[in-house]
Amino acid sequence: MIKCSKCGYENALGHIFCTQCRSKLNIQAVADPAWHERKPKSKGARGFQRVLFFLLVVVAGGVVLALWPLPPQAPQGIATDAQQADKKIALLEQNISPTTQVFSEREINAYLAMLLRELPASQNSGLRTVAVAIRPQAVVLTTISAWGPLTVGPLKLGPKNISTQVQAVPARGARGFQWTVTGGKIGHLPLPGPFSALATPALRPLLAISVRERALLAALTQLELEEGQATVAIKRAR
Repeated sequence: MIKCSKCGYENALGHIFCTQCRSKLNIQAVADPAWHERKPKSKGARGFQRVLFFLLVVVAGGVVLALWPLPPQAPQGIATDAQQADKKIALLEQNISPTTQVFSEREINAYLAMLLRELPASQNSGLRTVAVAIRPQAVVLTTISAWGPLTVGPLKLGPKNISTQVQAVPARGARGFQWTVTGGKIGHLPLPGPFSALATPALRPLLAISVRERALLAALTQLELEEGQATVAIKRAR
C-alpha cells in the first residue's frame, strides 16, 4: 500500500495519484515492507550457500589444473639413443660382458618412443608421449594422451592433450624388485595417497606390447637409480 502524505488515505499499489484527494503519491514511500525489504536469510541458509560456493570453486579449480598438461620431465632422445638402448638390452639378455648396463634418460625415452610408434592404432587409446625421468631411488613417468574430439550438442570439445604423471619407488623383495606408486598427477592436479593409481591407466596400451621389457624388469637383480641414469643387471640364464 502507498499512504497519501496529504490526506493519509491508503492507496493500492500501482496508483500515481491518490484516489481520494488526487494528490500525487510518493511511490517510493511504500508502506508494505515486502515491497522494499528483503527477508533476512537464516544463518543455516547462509552457511550452506558458502559451503556450496566453496565446493564449486574447488571443483572448478581441480578441473582447470587437470586440463593443464605437464610437459615431459626428461630429455626425449633421438633414434641413435633408441638403438643404443636396444643394444644394451640385448647384451643383458645374452649375458654378454659387462654384466651391468647403464641406461640414460635419453636412451630410455627414445626407446619408449620407438615402442610407441610400433603400437597398432587399434590398441592405442590416444597415447602420444611417454617420458621417464630418473631421480635418486625413484622414477617419474609422464604420459601425454589425446582426448576427444567430443561433440556435445552444437559444441565440439577437443582434441585436447591430457597429461598424467606417476612417481614410483622400487623395493627389493623375495620376488625381486617391486614398484610402489608414491605420487601422481593428472595435469597439474596432485593425486594424494591411493588416488595416485588414477594416473596409471594411460600406460596400459604401452604395457600391452612391452612383453620383452617387462620380462627384463622382472629379472632384475640390481637396480641403482641416480639423477638421470639407471644401472641394471639381470639374472643369468641357466
